[in-house]
Amino acid sequence: MTAGAQRATLVPDPGSDDGTIPVVAVLAGSETYGFPLSAVREILMPPPLTEVPRSAEHFLGVIAVRGQIITLIDLPTLLKLEVLDRQPLGRVILVDVGDELIGVAVDRVVQVSQLQPNQIEYASAMSADLSEYVIGVARIPSESSSVGDQMVILIDPGALLGGLK
Repeated sequence: MTAGAQRATLVPDPGSDDGTIPVVAVLAGSETYGFPLSAVREILMPPPLTEVPRSAEHFLGVIAVRGQIITLIDLPTLLKLEVLDRQPLGRVILVDVGDELIGVAVDRVVQVSQLQPNQIEYASAMSADLSEYVIGVARIPSESSSVGDQMVILIDPGALLGGLK
């Protein structure tokens, strides 16, 4: 995926004069990930889950949200993160990936941040071999002066979730 295509998923807030980009920061395992707010439809408490036999490990099952059946995936498992102390589902983020909504189970929602373009280091500029779904890394200033900036791995939800089976 080209850097231009990756950046297209980070949409500036239309009400912003300075091009700030709203991002929902979530905790998955011990890492913080960011989803573009433009792709997040809703954040929910986990609804009742219907498991599907013989499904992929990252596929938790399906949930019903206002009559719509939605696939629910586990973000830490999908990203192959090591989770030492697995907690019950914290929150479900409904992510719009074009022609469908996908539920993404995360440990917790950390915050919604308004990122300045200079707070983002795009994967193409880092000269790193990152996965196709990583847009880059953002530095979010910590509210505590004794702690440094919080690093948030920015995810392209279309690339991460678009081809799930």
